[in-house]
Amino acid sequence: MKNNASLLILLLNVIGRHRQDVVTAFVSPITSSSRCEYTTTTTTTSLSANKEASSTTSSYSPSASFDTFQATEIDASNTPPNLQTILTSLKELKSGSDLRGTYAAHANSGGTIANISHLIKQVKGEGNGVALTPFASHCFGVAFARWLLQHEGDNDASYHKHGTNALTICIGRDPRIHGERLADAFARGAESVDGVTKPVRVLYTGVTTTPSMYEFCRAGKCDAAIIITASHLPEDKNGIKFFSGSGGLDKEDIDELIVLAQEEATEWYNTGIMPPSSGNAGVLCSELVNFLPYYKETLKQAIGREVDPNPNPAKPLSNLNIVVNPGNGSGSFFSDLLRELGANVAGSLHLTPDGTFPDTIGVPNPEKKAMVEETMRACEACNADIGVMFDTDADRSGFVLPRSIDANGVCSSYEPLNKNRLIALLSVIFSSSAPGATVVTDSTTSEGLNTFLEKKLGLKHFRYLRGYANVINKAKELRGSEMAIETSGHCALRENGWIDDGTFTAVKIIALLANSKGKGSLLDLISELEEMPFDEEFRVKATDGSLETTTAVFESVSKSLKEKCNAEDQWTLDEDNLEGVRVRLSSGGFFMIRQSLHDPVISLQVESVSEVYARPVALFPLFKLFSEHASVLDLSAIEK
Repeated sequence: MKNNASLLILLLNVIGRHRQDVVTAFVSPITSSSRCEYTTTTTTTSLSANKEASSTTSSYSPSASFDTFQATEIDASNTPPNLQTILTSLKELKSGSDLRGTYAAHANSGGTIANISHLIKQVKGEGNGVALTPFASHCFGVAFARWLLQHEGDNDASYHKHGTNALTICIGRDPRIHGERLADAFARGAESVDGVTKPVRVLYTGVTTTPSMYEFCRAGKCDAAIIITASHLPEDKNGIKFFSGSGGLDKEDIDELIVLAQEEATEWYNTGIMPPSSGNAGVLCSELVNFLPYYKETLKQAIGREVDPNPNPAKPLSNLNIVVNPGNGSGSFFSDLLRELGANVAGSLHLTPDGTFPDTIGVPNPEKKAMVEETMRACEACNADIGVMFDTDADRSGFVLPRSIDANGVCSSYEPLNKNRLIALLSVIFSSSAPGATVVTDSTTSEGLNTFLEKKLGLKHFRYLRGYANVINKAKELRGSEMAIETSGHCALRENGWIDDGTFTAVKIIALLANSKGKGSLLDLISELEEMPFDEEFRVKATDGSLETTTAVFESVSKSLKEKCNAEDQWTLDEDNLEGVRVRLSSGGFFMIRQSLHDPVISLQVESVSEVYARPVALFPLFKLFSEHASVLDLSAIEK
């Protein structure tokens, strides 16, 4: 065995890389006493040093069955690895300023790069898009650690507040089951980076929220952080969001990470083997931590600051009855937070984080009709003052409010507070606290919202490109801006460091409610917001799943649509629009087409006085334009 190990070390030195972790996988278990493994194989959490996971693990992929190839097997007759397949897949994981893909498992040790290449092709061939594998997570762990070391001088103020000389990265995840496997691979990759005089140290905080990870950086608990989440996407999806002390990484930063990850993947390709991981046994890292209580305390303090002084400052929400519905996601802790502040949360539902989402209709999403309706029913059952909903990682929120409240405090006629309504109500707050401030929104907000913000509230409204990172970065650029928000519920405030945070949005709305208790419904504050009865989005998909096809069709339809505006009396082209094509309708409302940021989809949004009016004036003309490309489009959404 010693001779074999020596030969392996010699081989790795010849190709320019000595990998102690690779030798470990073949020769001996890990013996570093400074690393701990978080195991979840029993009902009690345990930390065990000097422990390596089992060498085999089962494949987990709910949406795809690999009948012809088991990811846990080493297929000696498999085609030699295709490096380009691996490098391309790492690039294709980019989704704006995040990484996203379909989770696909492979052997946790002892496999070959052939397994990875084959698996990537298998996932894509079955129509599941790009594969997010533990191997990819390992490569991005290495990439992120190297990137941080390269950029350390850019963030000196935020580094090493935690009292160690190590570069410290914290990892969190949403409740998806495969998040732990990806966290383990990322941690191993990051800690394999030789920082020369500065070692890389990884902390694992388990299930938490996306905005909490930035707070941990800002508070000096770590130098940087990631969260493994796919937000509201289906259960088989997962992804990675990155944070440094200065906030979330931008698209350009992700491009740099991809190059570094590709370099790492190439080195493993040259060895022909895969890095080991713990499989389903846990996360191997320097320390297991629980930072979520700290974040919870910051939110409690924020509510205390927002609520007007009252006779019971320790329980500022004692007059409120609140239903919290996190949908078994990471926001489940919010119910406890509100109860500790005095609120009655007995009517709340789905409070246990569970990556199988057993009690909800799919993955939680506050825009989802089913989630809104069940929250409304829960509010009706307990006469709640408000219902609060979060998506899986709690960076978005939505609400339910009563339209009517009688003299006895009985609430009725619950309605959703989301999209344009949510933007309008939050803007009411800033019209008092920051008169004349700028509100930055995505491009799909309504004509009525613009009028309400500028004419009724005296604020400035700036529409920008869809995508929360786009909206946030534009708000940072504009002097006097206080809020960046999308109709999806992504909301970032200047006072909260421009991090999109569904729980902080809930803090603002709940504090407003506490201060307004007994003065009618919060919906009364936005009664002058003009809302169109017909407001629908239709998604036209490219049948080949190709972004290239989608782009070609979108450019052709956009050109024809702009030309058609000159001939249609009821259409006026919005010259100030910055995304896609937006057309105002003479009767009020608008329609617009835009290309999805990440998917082979063209979105068509129509806001009109009625569906009867929208059909001949907007939907039918648009259907004709798209029908010219019927051979490559799925038009069923418009046809219905």
